[in-house]
Amino acid sequence: MFRRALFFSALILSLAGIANAQSPFACNGTAVNTLVRSEGLAERLGDINLSCTGGAPGSTVTFNLAVFLNVGFTNHVTSTGVTDVSLVVDNATGAVVPPAILQASNGISFNGVTFTIPASGPVNLRISNLRGNVSQLGTGSQRPVEAVVSITGTPLVANSFRLSVGVLAPGLLASFATTGIRCVGSPLPSNINFANLLLGGTAFVSTRVTEGFASAFEKKGPGDDNGTRIVARFTGLPAGARLFVPNVVAGSDAVQPTIAGDLGGTPSGGAYAPTVAGSLLLVRVNGTDANGAGGTLAYTTGPIGSGTVAFNSVGEVGLSGGAGIAVFEVVDSNPSVHESAQFPTFLGLPTVDNDSVAIASERVSFGPISTVFTASATDPVPRFTALNPQPDCASIGDCGVNFPVLSLRSSRPLEFTATSGSVLQTIAAQINNRGGGIMRWSASVTTTTGSKWLSVYPATGVGNGSVFVNVLPLGLSPGVYTGSLIVDVPPPGVRQTLPVRLTIIAPPAAPVVTPPVPAITKVGLLSLTNAARPDLTTVSPGSLAIVNGSNLKGKDVAVTFDGIAAPMLSGDDRSINIQVPGSLRSPGTSQLQVTVDGEKSIALPVSVSELAPAIFAEGVLNEDNSVNKESNGAATGSVLQIFSTGLLGSVPGPVLVHLHDLKLTPSYAGPAPSLAGVDQVNVVIPDYLPAMTTEIRVCGFAASNPDRQVCSEPAKLTIK
Repeated sequence: MFRRALFFSALILSLAGIANAQSPFACNGTAVNTLVRSEGLAERLGDINLSCTGGAPGSTVTFNLAVFLNVGFTNHVTSTGVTDVSLVVDNATGAVVPPAILQASNGISFNGVTFTIPASGPVNLRISNLRGNVSQLGTGSQRPVEAVVSITGTPLVANSFRLSVGVLAPGLLASFATTGIRCVGSPLPSNINFANLLLGGTAFVSTRVTEGFASAFEKKGPGDDNGTRIVARFTGLPAGARLFVPNVVAGSDAVQPTIAGDLGGTPSGGAYAPTVAGSLLLVRVNGTDANGAGGTLAYTTGPIGSGTVAFNSVGEVGLSGGAGIAVFEVVDSNPSVHESAQFPTFLGLPTVDNDSVAIASERVSFGPISTVFTASATDPVPRFTALNPQPDCASIGDCGVNFPVLSLRSSRPLEFTATSGSVLQTIAAQINNRGGGIMRWSASVTTTTGSKWLSVYPATGVGNGSVFVNVLPLGLSPGVYTGSLIVDVPPPGVRQTLPVRLTIIAPPAAPVVTPPVPAITKVGLLSLTNAARPDLTTVSPGSLAIVNGSNLKGKDVAVTFDGIAAPMLSGDDRSINIQVPGSLRSPGTSQLQVTVDGEKSIALPVSVSELAPAIFAEGVLNEDNSVNKESNGAATGSVLQIFSTGLLGSVPGPVLVHLHDLKLTPSYAGPAPSLAGVDQVNVVIPDYLPAMTTEIRVCGFAASNPDRQVCSEPAKLTIK
């Protein structure tokens, strides 16, 4: 209605000034309100059509035409500001159409459009190949992409009108057969192709990509640098891993879709036939840059009607530092069909120890990926932001069928009763996957009353397992304390919780004890030090320690803490190597006493910490079991072995390794085989570190304060 009012208003003004004159030449417009991908930085918008009437036949019209968007223009542009926006004039003679000039980040203009008015019929103008950064409206935006068209000139009546040229919608949906790629040993066949990888038992996981709307997957068109691309990015792969993906992927409407089977369907490398209507076909792009731009296609389709082609070839994904990308381009599609495609990623890897299994990750997005939000002379069209797509299982209709589904339960309620200051209590909860694939989960706790009395171990895991819910009554007053155990699985999984309840009762009154009068003994005064670092006096339950004194040798020697016997490893007249009893309460104070042939020492009060980590002298070993030192450094990418004591508490928590300025998660942290009281930590030295001599520490987390790490003194480390 606004456009019509504007048109007639201009007409009336013209007639008032010139009696019986020819009606003024004026234009009205419509536009194609097309769906555009909300991830897009250079989306092709709908064409604008102008219908111009009036004026004297045979007269010349000259005008300027400008278009302004509510997003930035992202067309190709030259150094002089010329863009590849197109303007076509129909049903006129002598048309002169200048190039479209970028006037502002969101505006272009055609200056000096000229043509001769025909004797009959309107003059039609079509503006096409408008490209805009629609992502700046926001992925969840309901706002349309709008264009304001302005026309000024002689003998033209000035026109200005607003048109909708695009509606945003997510263009890419995706699902994964697992929430993580479990990097276990997996053989590769001697002749590597799709069929042999399946038959040979090579491990694989599939990725499925689906259009958010029909026509979201586009083959290369006029003005495009490439068709729509899918970029799969892999990280966290261990040394020695090799990845393979199909070179060609037939989509859901092809003759036979490419399927590996872990997302349902009959395994096949896929088959495709070129037709007029088209069907989805993705082709691997080799030699792209890190953003998925450039490169060459691994396969070229035949002409329409050339017959069916079956696919069986795969290509290797180049890896660096455990990371790599695979890029696929849409070379055919049917814009009228809602299409999807799935491709397996095959993993070849030598056999590994299950205790050090790595879990790699995969992310997919449209490509090429870019952060260039303006018109550009060099950046590819189309291009996209690196947004993670939403799951496609609702679109496909298989949510919960082939994907992980979390089940959290405990054999008994997570309810505890304790006296204030009593020892740690633990109840296990079970985590199970009731769905398919590999389930990656994380566990955490919250408290609604009190703080730092509730913890969980471990904090992360893969597949079915157990977590230990720990309550520590230390420092709590009598009363009821509540909290929750929380387990999360990434989409399309869920969050589940279990309530935790702790009731603290008052301890009984302590009996009055008259301290005994110290006896005169031949055993000398005692001292206690850490066995790994004799300059330290901190010890913990289960750690190794040295009792120092005099007259400590005899036929019958015993060392006790609060009357609890400590295992003795070796000794002489002046010192005894022991393991601190694991059942001691900590943190706290214990009475240490040595008995030699019936003679008791004077009791020594000693402080027992929850953790007392200390690395042994020459306790840092290279992968070949040799001692690490300046003349015998460790190679980057190799496994370092660290031997310590006092690192693991009665309820083992997470372990970290501080190497130089890095915090690393070990591949193994636990008791050293056949060495009582000795802890072993294995960690991989990152392959990007330079040669240097630096420091390394091992750190644990005590149950009483799970948010604070307790670290050893540093040990020297040489990297070659």
